[in-house]
Amino acid sequence: MDRDPTPSIDLRWHHSLRTRMALWSGLLNAVLVLATTLAFYLGARMLVVHNARVEAQALTRQGALNLEAILDSVQVSGRTLAAGATGVGAQPLHLRSLLLASLAGDPDIAGAMIIVEPGRLAPDDPGFTWYIRRDGERLVERSVQDLGYDYRAMPWYVRTLQSTGAWWSEPYANAATAGADFTTYNLPLRLHGDGALAPALGMVSLDVPVARLLDGLLQSTPDEAGLQPMLFSPGGLAVLHPDPELRMRQRLEVLVENGRADLVPLAQAQARGETVEFEHEDPASGESFLTQAAPVGDSGWTFATSASESFILRQLREVAQWVALIGLLALLPALVLVRRYTGRLLQPIEDLTESARHFASGEFDYPLPHIGRRDEVGVMARAFNTARGSIKRQLREIEAMAGARQKLESELGIAREIQQSMLPHARMIEHGGMRMDLCAVLEPAKAVGGDFYQFSELDGGALWFSIGDVSDKGVPAALFMARTATVLEGQARRLGSPGAILAAASGRLVEGNETCMFATVLCGRLEIDSGRCLLASAGHDAPVLVHADGRIETLALEAGPPLGFEVFDGFVVRESWLPEGATLVAWTDGITEAFDADDTGYGDERLHRALVPGEAADQTCRRLLQDVQHFVAGAAQSDDITVLAIRRTRSVPDAVTADAITAEAAALATGG
Repeated sequence: MDRDPTPSIDLRWHHSLRTRMALWSGLLNAVLVLATTLAFYLGARMLVVHNARVEAQALTRQGALNLEAILDSVQVSGRTLAAGATGVGAQPLHLRSLLLASLAGDPDIAGAMIIVEPGRLAPDDPGFTWYIRRDGERLVERSVQDLGYDYRAMPWYVRTLQSTGAWWSEPYANAATAGADFTTYNLPLRLHGDGALAPALGMVSLDVPVARLLDGLLQSTPDEAGLQPMLFSPGGLAVLHPDPELRMRQRLEVLVENGRADLVPLAQAQARGETVEFEHEDPASGESFLTQAAPVGDSGWTFATSASESFILRQLREVAQWVALIGLLALLPALVLVRRYTGRLLQPIEDLTESARHFASGEFDYPLPHIGRRDEVGVMARAFNTARGSIKRQLREIEAMAGARQKLESELGIAREIQQSMLPHARMIEHGGMRMDLCAVLEPAKAVGGDFYQFSELDGGALWFSIGDVSDKGVPAALFMARTATVLEGQARRLGSPGAILAAASGRLVEGNETCMFATVLCGRLEIDSGRCLLASAGHDAPVLVHADGRIETLALEAGPPLGFEVFDGFVVRESWLPEGATLVAWTDGITEAFDADDTGYGDERLHRALVPGEAADQTCRRLLQDVQHFVAGAAQSDDITVLAIRRTRSVPDAVTADAITAEAAALATGG
């Protein structure tokens, strides 16, 4: 029979190997270009940043030196004026000449003042208070007392008299300065030979325009350097700052407190009069800066320069972008050539792809070309040929394994039914006017599990029960569970005390237990008439009593070792009572250790809240199981779950039961 022609592969150009090879080749070359550009950029960046750091250091140092020269000149003039004022005597003419000489000798000084307290230079000395300032090309002179305030009460005068040395004032502006910003160099006057702690005779001060300081700074900081100069007064006032809103308005410490924590090193260096260099980022703009700061001599002034990283690296980034762009454009011709010549190389691969397409549809006998080639294509073709034979064999094996798995699942289902049939069903036991309502529920984590429970009526109106949890899960746990349950039931028929039952079972279960499996067991004996209950535990959780009034009582037990580890005959028996209307509830740790999707355990507290007094035993079991399932909310069950409930109530007289049945039958007959 003729074979239908196989349609050719509908392969779009952007899905073909030749296109992908061309693209990957281009991508690899692009990565190499970008990596080279990145390496160039990083190396150049280190060099540029280093040079910028060195240049910033030099400009900062030069600016501080320029300011220091201006301030030192004023300080020398101030010391000269102070020395002359105490050396020429109390003649006003001489003191005025000193003031004029100070102004004439230093063009940076805009005003000069001498205050000599009366009677300090000579007993009959009336004192001297004179102030001279520049006003354009002329000088304005007046007594300090004519300035409109009591100089003795001014803070600058009080501070100067109390100082041991000279100091620079914070920038200020007033009517005397014609509204311009000035700073003043203040010195206390003392006689020659007096120490720094001797009382001052008065003071001298020299006024310097702040504009003069700024002119000296701006001349030393070229605009093309990209640096932002900053000048801070001895009190930290921003005299010069890139932000016009901060100039002469904001102090450095306040700026730090208001969100500029990145300037803490600058504030600390300014306060200590130290040099500092640090990198920081403006929290508001996110821009990075390199800042240098240097003290201006011992004046308390601080000069700083700050350069933004974007300015330093701007030209470097432009060069790197052009290098990357030219390199990427050069890749376009290479992509065309690569795609052209990869077509010839990949034609055999496309032939094998056609054969693989038929293999995928189940046509394992479709012709396979290029088997005889001695290159990689031939190796691939021979591998295909071997693979299709192996696939045929594996399909047969998979079919056989599917049948075996189905048989195993069927056997596990039968094993589950057998295991469930070993467990007793819920029942009512009556004796001596009292009734025992017994129920238990077991939910294995797998098809079969290791949890178990037992209860049966003994001679003399007694009830024996147990609940246990075998280590591990699945078939091994189920087998050990069956053995444990059989041994316990046999010992319960022979022995009366729960402690003796566990002791005898421990000896039996140790025998032949090479796998070292073990089981925790709670064993009990309950007298139906009196409610007397004897309990013993082999490593199992203590049960609780749910009293009729809603009180939850935990029956704490002195637990012995789990069964299967070692022979042990010292299980302690606890005697308690199951009152009328109360329910005894026991469980395995699959309940308290049930976990939700957040890996939170169910726990004892939730268990106690789920127990409701006055419910039948089956209702108690169902409610607790439903609460656990609601808590885990679909999370995978990690362990077997078992709960056992025993409720003790008074029996209903037969006459009452018969009357109720008769009334119900009559109602049904009449359609009630």
